[in-house]
Amino acid sequence: MSIPYTYEVIKVDEAARCMEVVYSAEGHQTLHIGARLPYAGETLEAIIAMYAPVAYWEERQRQVLLPTVGATGAINPTGGASDVQTSAPVAIVTSLV
Repeated sequence: MSIPYTYEVIKVDEAARCMEVVYSAEGHQTLHIGARLPYAGETLEAIIAMYAPVAYWEERQRQVLLPTVGATGAINPTGGASDVQTSAPVAIVTSLV
């Protein structure tokens, strides 16, 4: 999935070598993100893309599984997936607020 977005650089701090960028996308939360300034040979667009919150917006759209309060388990980090033990099922949330 790819989310089209717009951006606006609203503050540049040369001494700190950073800028504040506002990212917006239809249907998603507008975010203010601190990013580094481009180095010689880089474009502003490359830095904007590097810091774009598209992955965050995509994650916010994903369905989540809620663990049951009090769920316990044990994981053997040296074993395989079959070594994972849990004591309670999870509930599926079908919508986010």
